[in-house]
Amino acid sequence: MKKPKDLPQKIAILKNVPFLKGVSNSVLKKICEKLSENKFRRGQYLYWEGDPSGRLYVIREGKVKITKCSSAGKEMVLEIVSAGEICGGSAIFSHAPLASARAVEHVSAYSLSKKDFVQLLRNHNNLAIHFIMYLGEKLMQTHEMMLNLATSKVEKRIAALLVGLCEKHGSVVPSGIRVNLRLTRQDIADIVGTTVETAIRVMSRFRKQGILITESKHIVITSKDKLNKLLVS
Repeated sequence: MKKPKDLPQKIAILKNVPFLKGVSNSVLKKICEKLSENKFRRGQYLYWEGDPSGRLYVIREGKVKITKCSSAGKEMVLEIVSAGEICGGSAIFSHAPLASARAVEHVSAYSLSKKDFVQLLRNHNNLAIHFIMYLGEKLMQTHEMMLNLATSKVEKRIAALLVGLCEKHGSVVPSGIRVNLRLTRQDIADIVGTTVETAIRVMSRFRKQGILITESKHIVITSKDKLNKLLVS
């Protein structure tokens, strides 16, 4: 039984989810009735690629790494999901998730079964439309990422990644914009599709150019303007 006093908090978190921002409170309350609460330790998987269980997760606290294994068995990082975002959406209209989700740190999340979510989409046309628009936007982002991997130089791909991290996970500090994720050079290499040696060289070059520094194992962008110039060069 869900406690009524938890309802305002749940609704506040759901309102941060992109496709739920325009949904009425009455629909959000119905979603809350179906939510389960989950906690995951650092390194624990929320779900595995190919897992048929099919749950949609709304991240309340913490960060989740979305990964996929190549045919050669190499893990590729596709995305970092943080509070107010979802993962597992690809399983709603497919037999199983197309990727895995692993907690980067302690994660608290709400989850909704595929059956319950599909029923909500059937009952509420406005919610269905918002979700379809969200999936369309994600598809466009995926196409853009694939195009960048195929046509852009590594330096530009890493610059685009850093700009995106600033916008999604950044906070302003005296020295610049701090990326609130602890990404290793291997993570960066996996995301942009290069070797860790190349990622190290490019990041070292950016440091020498006054684009970034490292503080307490976090990347701090000291000149976002220089990064943006790399994207259009």
